[in-house]
Amino acid sequence: MSEKKFTSKDLLRQLRPTPDLAYEFSNEEVLETAKYFLRYVGYTLEGREHWDNEPVFYAKRREGETNYEILGLVRHSMKEVADGVAQLLKIKRELGEKTEYVIALPPVQERHLIDYMRADDQKLYRDLRENAFSIWICNPHEKSVWCPQGVLRDKRFTEYFKVKFGGDFLGILANMPYRGGRAKDRKQFVEGLME
Repeated sequence: MSEKKFTSKDLLRQLRPTPDLAYEFSNEEVLETAKYFLRYVGYTLEGREHWDNEPVFYAKRREGETNYEILGLVRHSMKEVADGVAQLLKIKRELGEKTEYVIALPPVQERHLIDYMRADDQKLYRDLRENAFSIWICNPHEKSVWCPQGVLRDKRFTEYFKVKFGGDFLGILANMPYRGGRAKDRKQFVEGLME
């Protein structure tokens, strides 16, 4: 038996090799969950189910004089989100700013969400935020959706998301260790944990 005291740093090192996904779901299951969620919120699915041979979900809702449109695509893990951003940028050039854009994922480990948002000086996080793209975590087993990144113009969504943080949850988590007067010390500590 080791006499060395077990620290939080040791715990984080052991957690590092966690799998990307919390549960294994197919892209089709995630797509159907996103569609189910949109209908539940009050959206009508439109006929468009493919864009450049890519399966997408596209829905509309009208409230008074306001029309809401949302288009999303599915990616299997955080490793594929950058590709999803590139695909959504192409679609956004055609549809414009009036449509909201979403990348739907199966439940991923929170650790990987944060790691990918922080990688390359937070490039992925900045790309999502600058283009007003949202990330949805869809759990087909629970028929639930959580939005950890992005704020949608249709505030009705906030009533239906599983976890209600109201905004830029991933940005808060990704930047948390760097805030305050001792940002340099915290950054070195966090980077030491990640080694």
